Amino acid sequence: METDLDRGDALDLDRGKVAFGSYGHAWLDSRGDLRPKTMELYRYLFRQYLETPLGTRQIGKIDSESIRSWYGEVGAGSQSRVTTAKAYRLLRQILQAAVDDRVLRSNPCNLKGAAVEHSKERPILSMDDVLALADVIKPRYRLMVLLASLVGLRRGECLALRVSDVVEREGRWTITVGSSIVFVGGVPRRELPKTDAGTRRLALPSAVGREVERHLAEFGLTGTDLLFADSRTGTTPTITVWRRVWDNARRDAGVDSTFHDLRHHAGTLTASAGASIRESMARLGHASPHAALRYQHAAEHRDVEVASSIDRLIPGRA
Repeated sequence: METDLDRGDALDLDRGKVAFGSYGHAWLDSRGDLRPKTMELYRYLFRQYLETPLGTRQIGKIDSESIRSWYGEVGAGSQSRVTTAKAYRLLRQILQAAVDDRVLRSNPCNLKGAAVEHSKERPILSMDDVLALADVIKPRYRLMVLLASLVGLRRGECLALRVSDVVEREGRWTITVGSSIVFVGGVPRRELPKTDAGTRRLALPSAVGREVERHLAEFGLTGTDLLFADSRTGTTPTITVWRRVWDNARRDAGVDSTFHDLRHHAGTLTASAGASIRESMARLGHASPHAALRYQHAAEHRDVEVASSIDRLIPGRA
């Protein structure tokens, strides 16, 4: 103890007696750097998976055995492995703060693989699936489906678009992405992109450009500057309204798809069109090449087409 005191490594035994629930709430309250959507997720995970099993335990007495027991209990629940991994990562962050505060000697969250999300790979939609969804969705959201599935915009990026963000220059329509709508407590909130890569200007395929013209002619002069506005309020649709619109479209098209699956389709389409990893990153707003590489792998069937094209260039081919 004297050596630890001399080195400044002594634990704060009094703070170690504080209940984990109290410490966790204080940690969450101190995180003013988090985005509202992230804070909403953290508070939900804390309330749902951390506070009940660990809330009354003294934080200084939480050890590796406690973490294994908690993980086994939470992992046996009905939630997905992705949610369990998110809850574990949050617990690890809170306990790392306790280490930094000299409440714990080391972080007891050392379960191998517990923080890794194992999401099921989503099926890649066909072009027929995409067009079927565009055909049956409520007309004012048809362009939104095409911007997601053929250009690669996220749902929040689509909902944040203003009429002034789509511009025709020299016969080619372009679109500027500079913000996103997130739903915090079900209420839409406009935010800047998480990274600089999310801010981008994109050239639209001619087919999408024609849909822009049609959309502006039909919905662009409604007294609101939003490209996609609720017909009743003139504002961004609530999450409830949007879910109803999307669920109806999925049902009518007979396509089991999330809206984010449309963006995956655009990523694969971009890679199939021959875009480099850097070009795919720029179009999809990725800050790292990992996601772009995934779409490159999904488009590997083009390798056969490339080989066949090379065959046609070789004189005297069989």
